[in-house]
Amino acid sequence: MAASEGFRNAGFICGLQSEARCLAAAGMHQRIGISGARTARAAEVARELLAAGAGSLVSIGLAGGLDPRLGPGSVVVAERVLAWHRPLPSGKRRSLRQSLAGSVLRPSDMEEESAPDGSAAAQAGGEFTADAELRSQLLGLLGGKVLSGAVVGVDQAVREPNEKLGLLEQTAALVCDMESHAVAEAAHEVGVPFAALRIVSDPSNRYIPVSALAGVTAAGGVSVGAVIGAVALRPWEVIDLLSLALDARIAFAALRRVARLGAPLFGAAG
Repeated sequence: MAASEGFRNAGFICGLQSEARCLAAAGMHQRIGISGARTARAAEVARELLAAGAGSLVSIGLAGGLDPRLGPGSVVVAERVLAWHRPLPSGKRRSLRQSLAGSVLRPSDMEEESAPDGSAAAQAGGEFTADAELRSQLLGLLGGKVLSGAVVGVDQAVREPNEKLGLLEQTAALVCDMESHAVAEAAHEVGVPFAALRIVSDPSNRYIPVSALAGVTAAGGVSVGAVIGAVALRPWEVIDLLSLALDARIAFAALRRVARLGAPLFGAAG
């Protein structure tokens, strides 16, 4: 497949070096910015890529699952990106029966579900529609198992399952991340198209321990020493860390697969 004109000069924004390595393994080495999982830095990186000549922007990487039907490795192409700048909401606990209701999820299900009236998202910070052509090209290339719906961007890590449920109730978004809303806003400012492609890492019921976040550096790397030091102070988080690592392993495998499939469309970011 020839490189798409829309993606030929695209700039890619990841939160972590490990996400960028997945792109590099697929032959994508140029115009990739890393935010260090910091929203403000994601905005800076997006604008730097635009200043360097990027004609479109793509937020790509792992995400937190909000919909309980999405497991690790689920692939989401954003239909729209919501910006949530307020404190994280707390959702009401659901029974096991409620959580499992409609547990068989198909891509078409998401097109049929109705979203909230948008007032909560608007009050929180804004809503940006992903470029329809870029979205269509991604969906066509990646296949039928990819889901399309809302992605909500947040300014802090969503660690607690009840916070994920709160975001789901307020926005009906499938996933959350810390880059997509900054990327969408930067693209909107100058009138260039954007897309967001996110892979679920931690599902909606997964707790993210403090020690996991302690290891993320400003450059988007992971300091093993910092993680070990944090675990020494919070040894009860070991089980959660192991569960998170297993989820991430599945998610990174999916991201590598998506990058390989998308490389021809992206023109290897060249």
